[in-house]
Amino acid sequence: MQVKSQDTPVESKALNELRGAMQSVHASEGLFVSWSGFKSTVYKQAVASFFNVRLWTQKELLEALFSHYDQLDEDLRAELPLKRIWTVAAQDEE
Repeated sequence: MQVKSQDTPVESKALNELRGAMQSVHASEGLFVSWSGFKSTVYKQAVASFFNVRLWTQKELLEALFSHYDQLDEDLRAELPLKRIWTVAAQDEE
C-alpha cells in the first residue's frame, strides 16, 4: 500500500515505485491512495496492472470507510470517531 498526501495529482513515477516495492516483497496486490488524485498518465499506465493495483482517490477511500465503518474493530473506531447523520436530500429534477 502506498499513500500520498500532496497538493498535486500523483505522477507515473510513484506508480512505478509502488510496483517495484510490490515485486521486492512478492506482493500480488497493491493499493495506491492519493488524496489529490492521479494524473491521466497514471490511469493510462495502471490499465496494464488492473488485476494487481488499485488506485483510490479521496472519494474511493471515504466511500470504503463509510460502507465498512460499522465492521471495524472498536479500538479503531475509537481512533476515528464518526457519527451517522441523516439529512433531507433535494429531489432530482426530471
